[in-house]
Amino acid sequence: MVPSLPGISSSPRARLFGSVSLFLLTFLVYLRTLAPGVYGFDSAELAAGVFTQGVIHPPGYPLYLLIGKLFTFLPFGDVAYRLNLMSAFFASITVVILFFVIEMITESPFPAWASAFLFAVSNYFWQMALVAEVYTPFTAFLAGDLLAVCLWRKTGFPKYLLLFSLLYGLTLTIHTSGILFVPAFAWLILGTRHWKSSHWRLAGVMVLLFLIGLSPYAYLSLRARAYLPIDYSRIYSGVDLTTLPGLWWLVSGRAYAMFAFGYPWRDVPTEFLNFTAYLWRNFLGVGAILGAIGIAWLWRKSWTWAVGLLLMFMANALFYVNYRVMDKDTMFLPAYLIWAVFVAGGITVLDGSIKLLIRKGWLEPRLKNAGRILPILFIGLGLILNWRWVDMSDSDGYALFAKKMMSETPPHSVIIAPWSSAVVLEYYQVVESQRPDLLIVNRSRRTVARYYELWRQGLPHEEILARINLEEVGFINRHIQQEAVYAVEYDPVLANRFEYLPEGPIFRLAIP
Repeated sequence: MVPSLPGISSSPRARLFGSVSLFLLTFLVYLRTLAPGVYGFDSAELAAGVFTQGVIHPPGYPLYLLIGKLFTFLPFGDVAYRLNLMSAFFASITVVILFFVIEMITESPFPAWASAFLFAVSNYFWQMALVAEVYTPFTAFLAGDLLAVCLWRKTGFPKYLLLFSLLYGLTLTIHTSGILFVPAFAWLILGTRHWKSSHWRLAGVMVLLFLIGLSPYAYLSLRARAYLPIDYSRIYSGVDLTTLPGLWWLVSGRAYAMFAFGYPWRDVPTEFLNFTAYLWRNFLGVGAILGAIGIAWLWRKSWTWAVGLLLMFMANALFYVNYRVMDKDTMFLPAYLIWAVFVAGGITVLDGSIKLLIRKGWLEPRLKNAGRILPILFIGLGLILNWRWVDMSDSDGYALFAKKMMSETPPHSVIIAPWSSAVVLEYYQVVESQRPDLLIVNRSRRTVARYYELWRQGLPHEEILARINLEEVGFINRHIQQEAVYAVEYDPVLANRFEYLPEGPIFRLAIP
């Protein structure tokens, strides 16, 4: 018999209390630490994309754009804040659904509640709950997929297969990396006594519902027919999304193909060690240990569930371990989500072990509740330690930088900026209608698009970079004769051709 927290047992009323308490407590934490406005990197780009319903970087995230548009109608804050709030909302939704999923898999109510809460305050997930990003809507839909599978395995009702098919299609319109989980879901759906030969008759309906779930991608093709201020596929890559090849180029993420499996084999072990370090940090070490114990526990309880979840975990981990980008620590969020299920198994073992030691007289009877108190202490530890790392309530640096640039830059200037700064400037241009005269050059996006084009031609890395640098110098030379050209960051390559003259937080480029 698994002990439960008062108010959290397997009864419907207790499940309601557990889910409501998780949502309210986590949402209050996220609200208190939420970014107050625009943030850099993908966040500002997503905010501008939602506002314009434009075409952002591959794979386009159409369902995020549509749901995000609804949040922009909230009557408070600016557009960026409303989308930050959307991330917090879906983060709490993720935690609630995860609670139901874990409880159904482990049949351990309190460990499910505690593990879901520990995941809620884990480092990388908490970060993504505070700014406009696709990750918490993605984890919410992914958890929903798992819940539909849980209900199918528990009841055998075909309606849950149909629900899963639609949800899974929608999941892929939030983030296409969900396609990695096809083997795991196939295993979990087919590997149960409920699946009978008669269910193959549902296959056609399931495929139809899955395709309906993918239909938001057609929306991007429709939007591409209009002239949009945010249309990265057209501006940077010259791709026409109104054609099927162009739409497939976007959806398949072909522009980033050079990053997939981008490490030589000798570097893969190091990247795997980096991933284990991310996992350790995300769950404060303690959760990593409990998760490892929980895998063994779940294997004994239900080896089919253990195999299915491990397939999901490894699919996400192995792909992104081999994905050659710098900012991939949060790309492992699906793996962290699955690990939370294993953590619940570890908490169950911890509680049972304490009870066993008490029965054998090796521990004092007064410690009988330690198996419930310790996980709550872990949650408190996560709150205290991670709050300092992730709190974004005072993160207004990007906004202050952009406002300064918008107010002090001469008319018709050219601003060459890296990805994180360029998207913020674009946000103020497009969303706030400030300084349409400025030419904002997103150096990172231009470089990646051009690199892909030359990489596809089979050119070596060094030659690609040399060509890109030469083209960039030519671009600056064409503009520097008539307009002021500014660089947000110092670059030694450009410094060989131009003088870097400090002007406030940036540099004005000049011909020597």
